[in-house]
Amino acid sequence: MATDTHLTATGNLTADPVLRFTGTGTAVASFTVACNDRRKNPTTGQWEDAGTLWVRCTAWDRLAETAADQLTKGTPVTITGHLRPDDYERDGIKYTGFQVQLSGISRPIRPTSAASASTPGPAAPRWPSGAHEAANGPQTAVQRLGPTPF
Repeated sequence: MATDTHLTATGNLTADPVLRFTGTGTAVASFTVACNDRRKNPTTGQWEDAGTLWVRCTAWDRLAETAADQLTKGTPVTITGHLRPDDYERDGIKYTGFQVQLSGISRPIRPTSAASASTPGPAAPRWPSGAHEAANGPQTAVQRLGPTPF
């Protein structure tokens, strides 16, 4: 029995998405997301880069068109999709790589840094439990691209 490998990763686009169309007019966009692995050094207590994973992505149909329209190089995104093998040949040598067939793309909402929080100005309101949701609706961890969820 084959299993379907799902992948969710967060990183930044390494270049603008490339949008193409198949012979039947189906949109397909491809781009690469660089996902940096950060770890806290137990000796210094500082966060350090521990390597980068380059994730090749392919989006189809409306998701492809939306990605090409709204994403640019450097955009932080969270991608979700299915990991697929990608066999190819270069200079007579056969290679197997992997790519993610996307089912969703979102933009992560990042908290402000401690440095920006220390600048003078009004303090952010501290909401009692449930008060923020009552006033502003539920908080979400991502901002969806486009007018409707993917």
